[in-house]
Parts: sequence; structure tokens; C-alpha cells
Amino acid sequence: MIIWLSHEVTRIGSIIRQCKEHVSMSKVFIVGCGMIPVGKYPDESLGSLGGRSIAKALSHCGLEAQQIGALYAGNMMSGQLCKQQLVSALLAQQCNLVGKENITAESACASGAAALRLGFMSIASGCHDAVIVCGVEKMTHSSRHDTTQALATASDHETEGSQGETFLTLNARLMKHYLDCFELSHDHLADFSINAHRNACTNPNALFRKSICKTTYDQSKDIAFPIKLYDAPAICDGAATIILANESVARSLRASGHSVAYIRASAVASDNLALANRRDHTRLRSAEDSARLAYKQAGITPKHVDFFEPHDAYTIMTALSLEAAGFVERGASGYNATDEHIGLRGELPICTFGGLKARGHPVGATGVYQMAEAYLQLCDEANENQVEDAHIGMIQNFSGTATVAFTNIIERI
Repeated sequence: MIIWLSHEVTRIGSIIRQCKEHVSMSKVFIVGCGMIPVGKYPDESLGSLGGRSIAKALSHCGLEAQQIGALYAGNMMSGQLCKQQLVSALLAQQCNLVGKENITAESACASGAAALRLGFMSIASGCHDAVIVCGVEKMTHSSRHDTTQALATASDHETEGSQGETFLTLNARLMKHYLDCFELSHDHLADFSINAHRNACTNPNALFRKSICKTTYDQSKDIAFPIKLYDAPAICDGAATIILANESVARSLRASGHSVAYIRASAVASDNLALANRRDHTRLRSAEDSARLAYKQAGITPKHVDFFEPHDAYTIMTALSLEAAGFVERGASGYNATDEHIGLRGELPICTFGGLKARGHPVGATGVYQMAEAYLQLCDEANENQVEDAHIGMIQNFSGTATVAFTNIIERI
């Protein structure tokens, strides 16, 4: 009996291995995008903002609503700030997609990337041929207090949020620990903000289309030591959409003259929610792990990446993200923040359209803005923000203080 069971276990194991060898995921492509300029929209509804970005994306790629199999929406705070849940259904109603599959993804500041992950898996698994991924957020109509409290729900409420912590204070703790640990000054992070604002000047969708200098940065007010005004993002509204498709649809669109880009890797990893439960505050383990997984999927190393879109909500996150992704050694980001390193003509251009800092951070939409901008880079449609000879781009979007990290690698076709 024991011998028979042993043979059966071996046989079943062999069958499982053979099945795995024959299971393949479909390739996933970005075939279109649409973005609403980040700003304040007091007279426009959440549904209208998202609907406009969807219409722009469909027009960009030449697909009709009836060719779309599903809609995935990324949103964090509409339930609290807009009294509206079921955002995906709201958008489907807005865009003649009622009856189609629709799901809303919430992963705090990475809700857009979470929606993208759903869209990616739906195409890769063969469930759909083409899907819409839309990120949308409205915050400016609410009071600063209400918005700050809503954002704080992405922290550990028992040990952080209920004790008065906000994402400003949590990031301030990370920055202070980082600067102290590596014996750096605040000045080492200044060029991250300066670079973002410089790139935003030529981005028509950016919130802050103005450059800043070192003096402006230094003289900006302290808002939560050691964070200054130009280290942090602003409250804003926005919506962005990308269209994902399988190889058959992408090939057809490309043949008719439309631009497409290949999602070579999509990876997610996580860390403890509360900062107190993390072993080392000078590194982002979720970002390290998701980057490692993405590199493995794509079959590349950091040296193959031509530009990087980090989750630069705060300058400290830019530094930590660069290190987590393996572009610089730990503690060395500040020494590599010069224009020669991170500018549009630098060794590794980052925040090529202004990033979260200057393009804006409409929380649930941010991850989709990042992907749309990276897609434009690879299609040579970035205009004045174009990175020359860009073939591979990497994007990271974080939930909270990098509790969950989404890493995507996309490639020119």
C-alpha cells in the first residue's frame, strides 16, 4: 500500500509539472492612454473626470467601447470624500460599458497600480482581449483636515493613525532616520525635487509647471521636520486611463499605425503595515522584493533600464526607491541626484514628466499616470520630455509607506 501511494504521488507530481510547462500567459500590451491635466476641478464630478480620460484613451488607440471586455478602476478615497463607492460601475455608466465586467481596486496610493494589476492578469490569463484601466481621485473639494485624515487610513490605525500620525509625519520619520543613519544633510535630497519641477515645466498635464532653484527649495517652509514644502506633494484632482490588450489586438492596432508597448514584467510585494514592525527604516523591502521579481520576469538587470518612474511622493521615497530598485548603493542616492545622473539627458532619467511631486499625486490615479507617461516615452510621443533612445522603462507605485510595492517594466516594440 505504501509503495503504491509513493508511486501515485510521483505520478501526480509528474503530471502537475507537465501541466505547468504547457501553461503560458498571454503577452500584455499598452495600446492607448488618456490623461486629464492634474489640478482642481470643483465643478466636475468624479465620474466626469474619469469618463473624460477614458474617452481620450479610446480615441488615442482607435478602439470602440464595444471592443472592451472589462473596466478596472483605481481609487482610494471616493467613499470618504465623495460619498461614492463602486467607482468602476460609475465609470462604466459614464462610458457606455454597462453590462461589462467592472471592478474597483483599492490599495491606498497605489490603487491605480492595483487596477493595472487586475487588468494585466485579465489579459495574461486570456479572460479578455482588451480592457480599460482608469485611475481617478478628487480631493480638493474637501477640507485639508478631512483629506489628511482620509489619507491616514492607509497607515496602521491602531498604532499610527489613531495616535495622530499622518503620511507627512510618517515620511518625516523615514527621512530623519535615513539622513541620520548615512550622515547626510537635507541638501542631498534637494535635486530630486528640482529635477521633478524642471521636467514638469514641459508637461501639459502637470500641476506645477514651474521650475525651482536650490535657493527656493532651501527657503521653503518646514512642514514636518525635516520635510520642507518642496519635499512633499500637493492635494489635487486627476484621472488617467490606459488601454491594455492581448497580442492579437496589439498587432492589429500597430498595423494600422497606432503605438503599442509591451509590459515585460508586473510584480507585487509587501511589507509590514506599521513602521514599528519593520526591521530597517533605511530600506523599502517591498520595493526591493517587487523589483527583484520584476527583473527576474523580464530577464534583465538594472543596467538595462533606460528611465525610471519612482513613487516620488516625498523626496525620501525617491531616494529609497532608487536604492531598492538597485540603481545605486544604499545611502548613495543623494550623491547621484545631479542632472548628469537623473535629468532627461542623464544616465538614468527619472520623473520624466514631473513625477508625483510636480506632475501631481491624485492618489488613486497616480499609478495610471505613471504607466501612461512611460508608454508615451516608449512610443516617442513624449515631445519635449522625450528620453532619447528609450527602450525599457521601469515604474514603481507604492501603497502608504511602501507597505505594498508594485513594479512594472515595459518595453518598446
